[in-house]
Amino acid sequence: MSQKTQQYFFILLKVYLLTLLFSPLINSAFSLSEISELYQSPQGLGMGNALTADASGYQSIYYNPAGVATQLKRKWEVNLIDLQGGLGLDTVSRIWKNQSFGPYRLFGDLKQNPGNYYFINAASLPSLTMRGFSISLLGSYQFSGQSDGTSLDADLRQDTGIAFAFGRSLAGNILKVGVTGKALLRNQMKGVFSHDSLAALNDSSFPSLFKEGWGVGFDLGMLVALPEKYLPTLGVVWKDIFGTQFHASHILNSSSAGVPDPISQSFNIALSIHPILSPKLKSTISVEYKHLELGQLTLKKHLHLGLQIEHIKELYFWAGLYQMYVTGGVGYRVKGGNLEITSYAVDVGEGNESKENRRFTFRYTVSF
Repeated sequence: MSQKTQQYFFILLKVYLLTLLFSPLINSAFSLSEISELYQSPQGLGMGNALTADASGYQSIYYNPAGVATQLKRKWEVNLIDLQGGLGLDTVSRIWKNQSFGPYRLFGDLKQNPGNYYFINAASLPSLTMRGFSISLLGSYQFSGQSDGTSLDADLRQDTGIAFAFGRSLAGNILKVGVTGKALLRNQMKGVFSHDSLAALNDSSFPSLFKEGWGVGFDLGMLVALPEKYLPTLGVVWKDIFGTQFHASHILNSSSAGVPDPISQSFNIALSIHPILSPKLKSTISVEYKHLELGQLTLKKHLHLGLQIEHIKELYFWAGLYQMYVTGGVGYRVKGGNLEITSYAVDVGEGNESKENRRFTFRYTVSF
């Protein structure tokens, strides 16, 4: 290892130690014992959600803003239409039975099936990316809930906003740094609710359970790619610096009362290598340790492993371990549009208890 490479290694080590120093001072961010994220891409989920060291394009905004500095200088990426969705495996039959995605329609079914974990997600993220800059609109709907037969523990979030990332390459392209800024409008129903009180609601009174607010947050990211065989890369990201706070509003929901929960700051660190298997096949192998600030979690809930096999930049195969649960997916990316399908699982057990919730997600884009 060269002297310059050693210098960057020790700089990175200092950043990591500072992160550990800050971590005991940070509050946890749990909802139903699941660690929630603002956005997760099908590629990231297929790779076990280990994408901090390898995010590119608009995904960099949400995973690691330093990734926008890896965009090819003369290549622009424009996603005119970007539709994404996901369902928990246990939720599919319930939606089919009720003929509705709305949680209000599912409350009765949740009561009749205590202990089952329900998850629904839908998002749209049109975006524009060029080297050093990416901007994305965000429209997202997510519902997760679990009943004990008497009460419902739920987190329903409707997010609307805009996010952008700036990134730069330094030190002969070895070091990349970036920052994400995001402005969000969130309408959230979160907490434990009695089924008796929920049954007394109707379509007009249901919105009164929500809290609406706007907030502005920032992420800071870094990538260090060493000029060695397989291009070993270290990625570090500090998300929602010092927490993203919300301020009360009534823009989307005039019946809302209160302010959504703040988004707590978090720290992720990842390593990846990039073996070339053949002239037409490239690969990425990554390992990531998420949420350094949550020291009470077991190693399993921190750990994420990912693998990507890329065939001439069109066909992608993904596999990994998300909190040690198997993930996998495939993506077909061509000029004019992309289609990605992924299966993954999340640990939704309370505390250190393990409980798998299997999900499926997709992404379809019209782009150039």
